[in-house]
Amino acid sequence: MILFSGSRSRAVVIFTLIAAGLLVTYHLVLRHDDVQVQDADNADLDWGISHHQPIHPVHRELVFAAMQRSNMSWVNENVPQWPANIYRADIPPGQADLTVPMNRGNEAMVYLTYIIDRYWTLPDIVVFLHGGRYQWHNDNPLYDSVVSIKHLNPDYVREAGYVNLRCAWAIGCPAELEPARYLRDRPDDPGHPTAVAFPDAFRDLFPGQDMPETVGVPCCSQFAVSRDKVHERDREEYVRLRQWLMETPLDAGVSGRIMEYAWHILFGKPAQFCPDARDCYCKTYGYCQMSQEDLDKQWVWRGLELPPGWPEHDPMLDFQ
Repeated sequence: MILFSGSRSRAVVIFTLIAAGLLVTYHLVLRHDDVQVQDADNADLDWGISHHQPIHPVHRELVFAAMQRSNMSWVNENVPQWPANIYRADIPPGQADLTVPMNRGNEAMVYLTYIIDRYWTLPDIVVFLHGGRYQWHNDNPLYDSVVSIKHLNPDYVREAGYVNLRCAWAIGCPAELEPARYLRDRPDDPGHPTAVAFPDAFRDLFPGQDMPETVGVPCCSQFAVSRDKVHERDREEYVRLRQWLMETPLDAGVSGRIMEYAWHILFGKPAQFCPDARDCYCKTYGYCQMSQEDLDKQWVWRGLELPPGWPEHDPMLDFQ
């Protein structure tokens, strides 16, 4: 009995020492990992601009309105940490992993189809974009979707519910449409078919809602939205909106532009929603130290198409 008790005591001591050693090692490894993570976060700063890491973990996804011919390899090459839903809008249903029931309404058909299909399994935030990487309306000096995605502040998206990826007022702000006046006067305006069609479409899209005097929002149908904001409307509401897109006699260009100036209203913002650009850049992208010169250069009109070979070739530099 004495020998057994001594052996047991020694075993307890040995076990305690081993456990203590493992515990110390575990904490050292954790501390090493913490230092590595902090160093990586600190390294993710340049030009005084923070590439936002969310304060709270978020599940986020990208949704792209693309075509069969669209080369989308740039997404995984540059933002592989973002799950991407790439819809090929011109491929018939059943012939692609992600497509739409009818190719109408431009990107709006893709966005609504994603919301309908994923309504019960939405991530915390969704970013809706066009398929091209470089586009004239992307709100940074390179017109680069990668920059917009990487710099986007996901915590601000969750806080605001709806965030337009464009802060520049040029095209859309302070006022793009005058629905109430067009409803009263019914002017003949062949140069602005969206303005002519918007009042009747608004009554179809938002029955019972007062006709706004003015609609203004930065163009061009690229935005981020939170799951909670989407869920403020029933799934059937999005089904109804998509059905309107499929049945409206308006051509795809007009119906798509109507939705372009309706998304912010759908997601709870006032009809005229043109946030101060400086404040918008700070909250949306973390560009909080911008001078007036920075603001002037952030987005410059180059026409509806970027120069061939952009960004490797910039013809404006040839004259500087």
